[in-house]
Amino acid sequence: MLFTEFHIAKRSGLLAAALTVGLLAFGAPAKAREVAVDGWKIIEFPGITPSRFVKSPDGGIEILSDKSSAMLYRALGPQESGRRYLTWRWRVDAAPPPTDLTRRGGDRPLAMHLCFKGKSRDSGFLDWMSRVIRPDVDDFTRDHRCLTYVWGGSAAAGLMFPNPYMKERGFMVVLRGVNAPTGEWFMEKIDCAKDYRTAFGEDAPKPSFIAISGDSDETKSIAAGSIAALTFRDN
Repeated sequence: MLFTEFHIAKRSGLLAAALTVGLLAFGAPAKAREVAVDGWKIIEFPGITPSRFVKSPDGGIEILSDKSSAMLYRALGPQESGRRYLTWRWRVDAAPPPTDLTRRGGDRPLAMHLCFKGKSRDSGFLDWMSRVIRPDVDDFTRDHRCLTYVWGGSAAAGLMFPNPYMKERGFMVVLRGVNAPTGEWFMEKIDCAKDYRTAFGEDAPKPSFIAISGDSDETKSIAAGSIAALTFRDN
């Protein structure tokens, strides 16, 4: 189902979350709380309009960003974290204007985040996040490293680059670039261990968190899409 202005108006009263890189300037604490998508939690921040997450009839998650940004997350259990591959399908129905994701302030309609507990050291964005979130996001600590798989931005698909908010703690990978069509489903399969080694130069620990986000606050635009069939696999 495509997002339209009718759907935007109809769903305006749903619970929302905001975890955005643009909020680094705010000193107020954020809050994590349950959301109506089974097993997932949202994080709310002051000072920015939050994106919305809606459980679809097929069990997927619809993400709507209306001049907003947000993150939906959950911890991984041992049956998931012990598997090497992650697969899902996703679709974008509306995208913000292409932006340079190698710099702070970029927008993208959808992203998948995979977080691994790493070695303790200063960590920029994650250090900040672990200090301001109240209550703590489960066992998320400042020594986590993250891989962010992106649909959107101005770069071509296949590019991996440092996350501009996370210093050496995070990398972005463009899976669907500027020319990706809207309104079509695409399947993805990532090798978590291989991508971690490419990014960080060492063997991957087991991932501990997964997150989904939508982002359109910097361009003051509307972004909409869906993610479904999220599965960890052995092959």
